[in-house]
Amino acid sequence: MKVFCATMIHESNSFSPIPTSLRNFAEDVLYRPSTGEGSHHLGTVLAEVDLVDLMTTRGHEPIVGLIANAEPSMPLGGGVYETLRDEIIQNLEQALPVDAVFLFLHGAQMAEKFPDCESDLISRVRKIVGPDIPIGVEFDLHCNIGAQSLEDADILLACLEYPHTDFRIRADQVMDILERMAAGKCRPATAYAPIPMLGLFRPSEQPMRGFVDKLKDMEGRDNILAISLAHCFAAGDGPDTHAGVVVVTNDDQEQADRLAGDIAKEFWHQREAFSVQLTPLKEALEQAGKVNRGPLVIADCTDNPGGGAAGDSTEILSGLLAAGIGNAAIAMIWDPVAVETVIKAGVGASLPLRFGGKAGPGSGSPVDADVRVLAVNKTARQHAQGARVALGPAVAVETAGIKIVLNSIRQQTFSPECFTELGIDPAAHRVLVVKSSQHFRETFSDMAEQIIYADGTGTVTGDFCSRDYRNLTRPIWPLDPLPFDAFGRTWT
Repeated sequence: MKVFCATMIHESNSFSPIPTSLRNFAEDVLYRPSTGEGSHHLGTVLAEVDLVDLMTTRGHEPIVGLIANAEPSMPLGGGVYETLRDEIIQNLEQALPVDAVFLFLHGAQMAEKFPDCESDLISRVRKIVGPDIPIGVEFDLHCNIGAQSLEDADILLACLEYPHTDFRIRADQVMDILERMAAGKCRPATAYAPIPMLGLFRPSEQPMRGFVDKLKDMEGRDNILAISLAHCFAAGDGPDTHAGVVVVTNDDQEQADRLAGDIAKEFWHQREAFSVQLTPLKEALEQAGKVNRGPLVIADCTDNPGGGAAGDSTEILSGLLAAGIGNAAIAMIWDPVAVETVIKAGVGASLPLRFGGKAGPGSGSPVDADVRVLAVNKTARQHAQGARVALGPAVAVETAGIKIVLNSIRQQTFSPECFTELGIDPAAHRVLVVKSSQHFRETFSDMAEQIIYADGTGTVTGDFCSRDYRNLTRPIWPLDPLPFDAFGRTWT
């Protein structure tokens, strides 16, 4: 088959202090076929999905359109979304005729005038290819699914794992179904059961691990093609921000509807057992002060750039300093200005440095400390979801027994390379602080004596009730008291 494929990924946080421009994409991944910009990204493994390899290994001819990925931040402004969308549409029109379309999207992208970018894009693609060309779409599980996406896509799947280790597996599932459709062996029937709840869920841990494994076992049996859980992205303030279940069967709408409803009921009833329980920062610091052997890994969840935070919060660092907790290391505090200052000072220098606490109220106050420069690396990189990505110029400084990595390109901590690229052995420290909510776990688990998920006052807080939501579909748990009526039924 001749398959047109494109990628546009942005998790839009309505409460983020970081604006989103084309520059955000260019700093991460941006390939524009119309201009040739970023052509080196054509073969890039993006979140473990290399579009060229995906298609060619299955014997298809790939026509690759836009490849765009940016760190989570504010909803796109200034016509940025329209620029990216129109690039995809132009790429598709030039590729016609095609036998199928594969789109790798996030599912929680928002922009000025577009609360649901994915539905807008998929709808426009459908108008171009017509009703008979199959469209397959893969979402991140932190998706807020709009009705139009379900209407216009023949196949819509979300990854099931977090960390997202199954993006490629799910992409292959999408292609399996598209191929069966093209051969006349499959006619997908899709059902979506919305659930009025916000949450943070970890399928890597019990009891949710067993729930996800059960859904995986159901796929491929009894006419069931695929099952997806939409965890929702709770920091996206839109009418479709809530959890849900997508079930795809082979030409049996009644079965799809029934099964989606049953799974949604179980997800709802297990919501508290499945929900992530974050540790208050004060308690996390108390545990850090008592640890004898480590490393104790503290996930700075509320300042996770992978959820739209700035990544420059000083809250945990200030707590460690106040408590006199040494033999610790932190990766990474985003501060390009401080990085440049340290680079000018040079390795071995001692200087008074002000860093962090710049982007907004969730960043806390800047830290003023006398630091010693441990390392400078202008080409530091880390492995992240199948790619090796730049941290920007990065430095390591030390103060009061705490080693701190400062970097220039805002991103979360995926890999211990955020330490080792600056000469820091993470396993040699009693306490490690990582700016991440969950993706760090894939590479840090083996070395960690204990992992604590800390909830501070940053942008990606686990306290949903503290957010100034204005556009959610209400009522919704946990913001509104139970019981209540939503989506045609009573929830208790």
